Parts: sequence; C-alpha cells; structure tokens
Amino acid sequence: MKIKFREITAYFALIFITFLFVFPYLYMVLSAFKSPLETFAYPPVWIFKPNFKNFASLILDYEPNIVFYVSNSLLVSTSTTIISLLIGLLAAYSFARFNFRLKEMLFVLFLLLLLFPSISWLIAFYILARSLGLYDTQLMLILVYNIWNIPLAIWLMRGFIEEVPLELEESALIDGYSRLGVLFRVTLPLALPGLIVTGILIFITAWNEFTLAYFLTEVKANTLPTMIGLFRTHTEIMWGKIFALSFLSTLPVIIFSLAIRKYFVTGLTFGAIKK
Repeated sequence: MKIKFREITAYFALIFITFLFVFPYLYMVLSAFKSPLETFAYPPVWIFKPNFKNFASLILDYEPNIVFYVSNSLLVSTSTTIISLLIGLLAAYSFARFNFRLKEMLFVLFLLLLLFPSISWLIAFYILARSLGLYDTQLMLILVYNIWNIPLAIWLMRGFIEEVPLELEESALIDGYSRLGVLFRVTLPLALPGLIVTGILIFITAWNEFTLAYFLTEVKANTLPTMIGLFRTHTEIMWGKIFALSFLSTLPVIIFSLAIRKYFVTGLTFGAIKK
C-alpha cells in the first residue's frame, strides 16, 4: 500500500507541532528533579541522577505548606466549576430553545466579557473586596472567577444543547414532563459530553489563575499558583522549586483529564458529523 507524499508530510508536521507543545513541559518536569547546579548548567544536562529535594522543600520548608494551597485551590476551582455549570446550563438552554427580545444581542454581551483580561478589572475588584470585607477570602475569588466562566459555560453549552434533536424534547413535553424535567432527563444526558468538556475547561481556568488570586489574597485564601511568589527573592529565583511546584500543580488536571478522556474526546467531536 503506497503512502502519499502529502500524508507523510502531514504526519511529520503533526509530530513537529506535538514536540513544540510537549518539549517545554518535558523540560519543566525534568528540571524539577535536578539540583541547582544542574538546573543552571549550560548546555542543559539531560542525563542526571534525580533527586526530590525540591519537592521535599515545598512540604517541609514553608508554613503553611503546599497542602494548604492545594486545599484552597480545590475549594475555589470546584465551587467555581459547579456554579458556572449550573447557571451556564440553565442560561444556555434558554438561549438555545426560547425566543425572546434581544436574545442574540444579550448573548453577544455575555461573550464580550471574555474579551476583557482579568488584570483590567483588578483595581475595581480590589476596592470592592476591601469595601465588602471579602479581601483574602475564597468567596471573593469564586465570585470574580464566575464573571468569566459563566459566559464561557453559556457559550459552549448553547452549541451542545442545540445539537440535541428538538423532537425528543417535544415528545417529552407531550408525555407530561415540565421544562426542567425535559432539560435534566432528556437534554442533559444527551449533552453530557459537552457538559464534561465545559467543566474541564472551567476547572483548569480557575485552577491555573494567578493574577486575581495573587492580588486579592494575602494569607488565608492563597491558591496554589500564588505559591510561586515565595520563590522569587531580591537575591535569586529558585527555579528548581518553581519547576517542582508547576509540575505538581499540573498533575491533578492531567490525571483528571485522563480519567475522563473518553467523554472529553466525545464532547470535542459532539455534533461534528451531520447526518
């Protein structure tokens, strides 16, 4: 069987692009197990004896330790994801199934919120947090994260819901289901892969967010990304510990994504093939 030159070129292009994305992460992971001398060696050292001093330092040398930051990140990210999915699902269903005045204009206004970077709102959020007594609280982070994640959920879920045949919902309504019953018993099970994809994206966004978490927290509500600030002093940047922290912070997301990869792939291709 002959392989066309175009196909070979495409495979090499995909391998090259994959390498461009994977190499920085691979370099970060390897550097997390290096000593300081090996981290700053030039040319880079690729063969070395791994050590766990950077990881041990994250747990033993700092108070509070990494467990405190992880627990805050889990609380904020999980709460943000649940709230965004619940509100976003209801709003997306309304945009997908109902006709009302200025519907498309309102939908575009939600999307416009995604265009503003978080740092452009930082001073306003800081003053608001101080005024309401919510500075350095997980609640403030959850509230501000939802400003971006709810529109994201609406935008994504509307497309997934519109792919569900309307005839199925009409049949359920004739059988006596309420609108909420139709949504949760008919539409949601069919659009579940899309809901999972949306949840993963929102969770990753909240888990990795640094700017707002860094400036709106101080001691009690610090999340995992803000721990990076501990490793930059006036004399040095502790790259080994930064690499170790970065590796640990990506590990839960990778494990979670791999565990539900079947639904993730299904959600990404949901509605891609029209019959």
